[in-house]
Amino acid sequence: MQVKRSMLGPFALITLFLLQSTSPLLHPVGVDSSEMESDGGIEWVQFDLVDGVYSDAVGYSEYSPASEIREVIAKSRIGTFDVTGFQLDRPVPEEWMLPRLDLSLILISTELLMVDVRTSLDDMQGLAVREFIAPSGLLVQGTPFALSSLSSVDGIMAQHPVPLALLIDDPVLDVLLLEGGEEALQGASMRIEGWRNDEGPTDSIEFIDAVGSELVQKVAEIIPLAFSESHQWDSGRFQGILSTDDLVGIVAQPSLRTFRFEPSFSTDNSQARTHMKSSQMTSYFTTDLDGSGQIVAVADSGLDADHGDFGTRVVGNYDVIGDGSTADKHSGHGTHVACTVLGDGSQGGYSGVATSTELYFQAMENDNTGNFQSPSLNYLLNSA
Repeated sequence: MQVKRSMLGPFALITLFLLQSTSPLLHPVGVDSSEMESDGGIEWVQFDLVDGVYSDAVGYSEYSPASEIREVIAKSRIGTFDVTGFQLDRPVPEEWMLPRLDLSLILISTELLMVDVRTSLDDMQGLAVREFIAPSGLLVQGTPFALSSLSSVDGIMAQHPVPLALLIDDPVLDVLLLEGGEEALQGASMRIEGWRNDEGPTDSIEFIDAVGSELVQKVAEIIPLAFSESHQWDSGRFQGILSTDDLVGIVAQPSLRTFRFEPSFSTDNSQARTHMKSSQMTSYFTTDLDGSGQIVAVADSGLDADHGDFGTRVVGNYDVIGDGSTADKHSGHGTHVACTVLGDGSQGGYSGVATSTELYFQAMENDNTGNFQSPSLNYLLNSA
């Protein structure tokens, strides 16, 4: 590591040399003045990292059983659950306040740690914790017997039914509030999505409780009942043309987690320089900081190499997951990030932070599924 003395104030230099004498991370090489390099009046002092300093580092953890400081409520998109019941925070059609029979919202006492209660729930047959709803709520799914057994779990202060409306995105609820809203959705492109677990999206649910009762369903089973045309994007994720007038019946299905409009994606770069404060940085220095002579590596979904804002500055565009493609097929996120870093604005009129930087891109999105995959972080960094 080199420190440019002319760009640091006296205090910074004093701090640096104090660190030199007290920290095992830095080891000075040739610090006497006779061995200092000179470059046009600028003096340099070189420091090298001590070999093995990272492997010698020792950490520790501390666990405290102290009570958590949080309100015993759960603030959801549509309203707030507390120990007495549920209070709506937005208008919801009456029929969408019917409960989902496979779901409960439980509130966790502050006398026990949330993680301890969750561990107890994980040991219950026929039950799964689906989501955390801050600051004290857990959305759980299971068989009727498993849900009725929650009253015996220590730390649960309240258990509430979950309205169907919680499974619907706000823009769809807004339409359903209108007269004839459900009819207006007919023929619209919609999305049905299943639940997620620790490994990602799932295409089915399967519960067997302590008395042998089962709750089993695939997301694919409800798609023909809802859509006239459909396309599967991922495990448990379907897009289709809505063709049913029984939306309540569809959303009541236990394998469904979300009913929403088909999302549309756009990439807007108009605020990048403002957010990064690059204009202030450029005006602070007397030289133009435009990234000339630098290469930036970006690992993201993919790259529209012909986007137009990169010119000939893409020095590498690599498929790092082996799907045979570096395209930005699904979200456009990788192209957006690259434009934020170094787009020159020739395509959309908004430039990125360093408009002369060259780009080394690593495409991580599987174009067949839309999922991100990755080799090790070490591989990405080393190859870049």
